[in-house]
Amino acid sequence: MEWALRATQKERVRILYRRALKDTLNWAVHRHLFYHDADALRERFETNKNVEDIELIDRMIAAGEASYNKWRHPDPYIGI
Repeated sequence: MEWALRATQKERVRILYRRALKDTLNWAVHRHLFYHDADALRERFETNKNVEDIELIDRMIAAGEASYNKWRHPDPYIGI
């Protein structure tokens, strides 16, 4: 049963990372700024990739999702 929870957590982290990375483009419209912000975002995820405690991982994901929702761009750029 633990493997199912781990798979769900991995999926939630992947979705959170992709959403945050895409939203970074809304805040940093120039590529050189985006690359800097994307590196900082990646570093935040990389520092916690070896955490093993399932409950801690759930709390970290929830905190990350809350932070993403708080700082999400209010007027996202929609490209054609």
